[in-house]
Amino acid sequence: SHLFCSSCTCTMSSSAVVVLFYRYFLPTASPSEKLGNEPTNSSTCTTVDEATLQFFQTHSSYYLPLLHKYQNDLCEKLGNLKGRILISQEGINGTLSCPSRNELGDYRKEMETFDLMRDLGVPPILNDGENINSDARDIPKAGGGRFFANIDWKTSTINRHKNNNQSEPFPDLKIQIVKEIVNTGGLIHVKDIQRNAGKEITPKEFHQILMEAEQNDGGVMTSSSGDGAGDNDAKKATQKEVVIIDVRNTFEHSIGHFLHPHSNTISPNDPSGTTDASRRNNANKNNQQPETTQPSKNKTPTPALNPNTVTFSHFDSTFCSQYSDALKDKKVLMYCTGGIRCVKASAMLKQRGVEDVSHLSGGIHRYVEQYGNSGFYKGKVFVFDQRVALDPDSMVTCNANDGDGGDEVDAKEESNRGEDIVVGKCLECQKPHDQISGATVCTVCRDLILLCPTCKSSMNEYHCRRHSLWKNSYFTFLERYSLEELQTQHGELKNLHDVTYVPVKEHKNVRRTLRKQMDKILARIKAFHDGTATVETNAKRRCRTCFESEEVCDGLCWGFWRSLQSPYLTKDDDDGKLEPIWDIKVGDRVTPGPNWNTLRLGSRCYSAPASGSRKKRKRSDDAVGQCTSQSTCSDNENRKVGTVVEMKSWATGVAVLWDQCITPQGEKNESKDNVVAIRQSDIYRWGAVARNGKRMYDVKLIS
Repeated sequence: SHLFCSSCTCTMSSSAVVVLFYRYFLPTASPSEKLGNEPTNSSTCTTVDEATLQFFQTHSSYYLPLLHKYQNDLCEKLGNLKGRILISQEGINGTLSCPSRNELGDYRKEMETFDLMRDLGVPPILNDGENINSDARDIPKAGGGRFFANIDWKTSTINRHKNNNQSEPFPDLKIQIVKEIVNTGGLIHVKDIQRNAGKEITPKEFHQILMEAEQNDGGVMTSSSGDGAGDNDAKKATQKEVVIIDVRNTFEHSIGHFLHPHSNTISPNDPSGTTDASRRNNANKNNQQPETTQPSKNKTPTPALNPNTVTFSHFDSTFCSQYSDALKDKKVLMYCTGGIRCVKASAMLKQRGVEDVSHLSGGIHRYVEQYGNSGFYKGKVFVFDQRVALDPDSMVTCNANDGDGGDEVDAKEESNRGEDIVVGKCLECQKPHDQISGATVCTVCRDLILLCPTCKSSMNEYHCRRHSLWKNSYFTFLERYSLEELQTQHGELKNLHDVTYVPVKEHKNVRRTLRKQMDKILARIKAFHDGTATVETNAKRRCRTCFESEEVCDGLCWGFWRSLQSPYLTKDDDDGKLEPIWDIKVGDRVTPGPNWNTLRLGSRCYSAPASGSRKKRKRSDDAVGQCTSQSTCSDNENRKVGTVVEMKSWATGVAVLWDQCITPQGEKNESKDNVVAIRQSDIYRWGAVARNGKRMYDVKLIS
């Protein structure tokens, strides 16, 4: 496969085929030469030409909505394919579930034959026969815009026996137009990939490098130019240390990762819980270099480096900026789930002067298709759908190198397969544990974490490794704490704010979070002094996402876990049948309903900022629908009113756009520049099922 023709990984369950694919939109004739890869075949080199690509980028505002419609129509035509697709000016990134291989084959065929100019035409402004402007002379011909041709479609299988009760990985189809198909905050442009991306290597090459490192104290032999006179063609062999970097997020790394045959000499893992900026600042104060160790002579495998990122957009600022200098004399191997993140990650490192950077073609998926649990990857593979995580052996296929993928074959019979390899550890007791769940998230950042049932049962709220210093002082729900406990929490948070997270410039967001929590605690303390608050010693544990008690929600109410939450019904509940969901459609008018949670969603009514406050308000979860009206919610006249703009089948919910508030003077609430602020819709539960089997409605229809 070719780097910019991308990769696709397909996994079959008992009910569906799941396809992961991407492609960066770049001319297909030049990248392999620039990156030193093997030349592509002639058909690959003629799929996208410079003229068509430039025309597409110039007129992307016209073509992107059409590409959105093309994908939506295609998925519906082929039998309601489901999943997630991102489209941008730089490329396409998607995951789809297909009912069978037939639908996947039809989708591939349509994608392979797509041509931009032939199928989407020319912007009307350039195609007006009476008003042809100068740009029309640059309209490219059809044939050079096959943006989806030669994607490397690959398939693998999952074990039927373990997944025969599994529902479809995706409940619906969602297609979005975005700025980047892999978000870097604009740091890496698609053209930077063409200039700076690392070398793409096959799973076999990746494996062979690690095999050699295993035999050579963690290093491999490389050739460099000779130095003597008349020695222009001479080469001398030197040994380079191999460093493996996991480009994925921390929760993905925690349940499965590659093992370095020896010891990585660079260690970004810091149990203190402070940010990378803090560690870098402290190292600079003491004239220290980033933490490294001497190469190990023993053969104890160690996990690939975990950059400790919550999202990929932090990779450059939290890892590359600190460790690029220490990597300049190393042979760097990078990997991610399917290969797409490594393309940009390798460019980030190379832009910082790290020359010997390679990344795994097709990512972990492609590697375990060939090696399963017998290779250097150990543990489970996290996937962003209802399967959650897959065992490597279950993904092994026949003909893994075949672009069409192999038929569904169990590489090892269930009876002959050993127990699953567990590499994950409980964050508290460090015992083996790899069951990741949407019900176990950090109360500060909502990042997924690993906690065993025993440790989890003894805690009311959970903290990730990054926020381990906050575990005794930061809690979302304060009703169970006494006045003295709140005062202690406030003091500890203040110490973190004033002492730990400095300098200010490098910790603006963290310090803002701490101040917000301190203000929340002070408000609770004031309520105690006013006599309006009491300690709820037996307060039930609450879901961090929806704020409902554990009687109502088991924590599986967000992301793809929503459809995994199953109610337990009793015989008294209409013979165990769920009540039908209330009818609603786009355009209906709604107002806060029976299950509106004021703790999470704020007031049911329009409210005003504090009297005399001149601070600009910001939109937040607890300020949804607020405006500058000075009236209170004493009657229905002030209650929020909005319009349903989208149905959310994934969330069993609706997206609502609240009306703009009208002030007592009858004027719209506008900014100081007299420009009405851009409003966004908010998502609310509509028929979501509670643990007691009852449906919940955050909003209700206006009669």
